[in-house]
Amino acid sequence: MPKASELSSSPSVARGSWEGWNTISRVLLVLWIALLAVDRIDFLGGEGAFILTPFLVLTPLLLVFEGFRVLESRAGLQLQLQGKAYLLLVLFFLSIVLISSLLAQDPLMSAKRSALLSFLGMSTFAVAVTVSGRKDSRRALVAGAKLGLIIAIVFGVLEVLTFISNLSEPFRFGFLTIDFWPHTYYGIVPRISGQVMDANRGGLLMVFYLFILLRWDRPGFRRWGWLTLGGMFILLSLSRSAVLMGMITVFLMWSEGRKFRVNRRAVFAVLIGLVVSSGWLMASSSTRSSIVRGLEPLAQRLSPTEASTQEHFLLLGRGVEEGAESVKRATIGMGYGNSYMELQDIFPGNKYGNFHSLYVTMLAESGVLALILSLILLGYPLGLPGVWRPLIWGFVAFNIFYQTLAEPLFWFALAMAWLTVQQRDRTESVSRT
Repeated sequence: MPKASELSSSPSVARGSWEGWNTISRVLLVLWIALLAVDRIDFLGGEGAFILTPFLVLTPLLLVFEGFRVLESRAGLQLQLQGKAYLLLVLFFLSIVLISSLLAQDPLMSAKRSALLSFLGMSTFAVAVTVSGRKDSRRALVAGAKLGLIIAIVFGVLEVLTFISNLSEPFRFGFLTIDFWPHTYYGIVPRISGQVMDANRGGLLMVFYLFILLRWDRPGFRRWGWLTLGGMFILLSLSRSAVLMGMITVFLMWSEGRKFRVNRRAVFAVLIGLVVSSGWLMASSSTRSSIVRGLEPLAQRLSPTEASTQEHFLLLGRGVEEGAESVKRATIGMGYGNSYMELQDIFPGNKYGNFHSLYVTMLAESGVLALILSLILLGYPLGLPGVWRPLIWGFVAFNIFYQTLAEPLFWFALAMAWLTVQQRDRTESVSRT
């Protein structure tokens, strides 16, 4: 009869132990992807100094179990040259941000946000390293994206019900709070964002999920159902930046390795357009008027003369002026996360106000060098082939009128793009659909 020490060191026991850690870490990874951007849930019940989101809870757990998995597998983690370069650039970038926070007008607020940014950058990089080393990473990403879409559907329905019922107070379950109140367009049209408070970020999350499903989910009718749901959410968010990002991402995925030519699908799409146009022309004037009135809020939202569009351009101009105010401002900025102090005339009482652009906000808050480093971090994956490159192009466009530095999915996608640069995906789905 074998001794206990012999059993513990036997290959079968070791393999069983590794499979156990692998299963747990895979489940946590699926949950991590599904809950990556959730901020409607606060595990501190709104009583803490910050919102304790599922991301902040799950990330340490995932990294611990991934660490045990790697140790049990005895395979170790190999970091390629581009991964090491990414890590050094992120550390350099975070150092500059920290220096700017020390010289900020509100150093305490800047230090808090710098600490959060550091956690986001380093933790998502660690997760990306482990994900890129998993053989089942694609299946986990797809499962996480589908679960995230299901959660979005549930939260989206609850958003509509909350808006109809005018229940603006968050629901409390002990120490847990969940806020279902949606952003609205002029207070009359709810902007559906799912598990995310901000509608623009909700649209961003949907683009992220659609990218994963287009890239790695199995082709077929079911996948088109998932894609349709995600596309509807992007439209219902009324986020112009998310729509633009989605169009750029999908187009670049579709065009990879293609020679542009007219095919049957294009002809079919044109025919559908002609049928819809003919139906519109043949409809009665009263029917057309009813449709126009129903679509008027959406049309106004997409208009370049819309109020928020003008506000965006105003903020961009203000940000450039603040960044170029003096040599000190151009060098080190006003302090990371301190834009709100200069924008109280536009966002009174709001401590999250910024210049609505990653590039302009970085210039104003942390200076020229921080801006250059952020452009390098975004630009490097764009110049070389890689499976994540189309999504990074989408982020480049999205960040013209938004600031995603505080978004975990931004840092995760960026790290994955660096770690997988020059890697081609033979199972790419978009080219086959």
